[in-house]
Amino acid sequence: MTAVAFLNLLYRSVPVYADFDDSDRGILRSALQNNAEVGITGYLWRTGDQFVQALHGPADAVDELYRRLAEDPRHDDLDLLLRAPAPAASPFENWSMGYDHFIDAELGIARDLDGARPILPPERVTQVWDGLVRAAHCAMQFGSILPMARSPQESEADYLARISAP
Repeated sequence: MTAVAFLNLLYRSVPVYADFDDSDRGILRSALQNNAEVGITGYLWRTGDQFVQALHGPADAVDELYRRLAEDPRHDDLDLLLRAPAPAASPFENWSMGYDHFIDAELGIARDLDGARPILPPERVTQVWDGLVRAAHCAMQFGSILPMARSPQESEADYLARISAP
């Protein structure tokens, strides 16, 4: 059996801190400082009560990052939606991490009134992945209105400096 060289990984989780809390900045700083070193790229979406993150990179590095994410106290209840072999070329180009905010109802992943997350069939998971990839490409080209989102053509170093400023 041939080992998988690259992976696409998609998960959702429940943030511990309220929407727009400074903990999101910490998540971004960690990703920008660590992901590029191991060849991981990705995009993180935050809703009021969920994170949805897409990752791409070398299989060993992506699996190790997911293990660390499972222990991260800034979110709970990780739900692995996709772990699939991928081509070497990243759909997130050279962004070790991008970030934006969205409305979960747009993707049909809004939590029920009792807090339960909907079960996502495989075709829905593919739509969520594709939505993150499209959003990343739009952000790369046009940017976002959110101050913590990465600006088009902004280098990783400049982005890290900007989100690290008080």
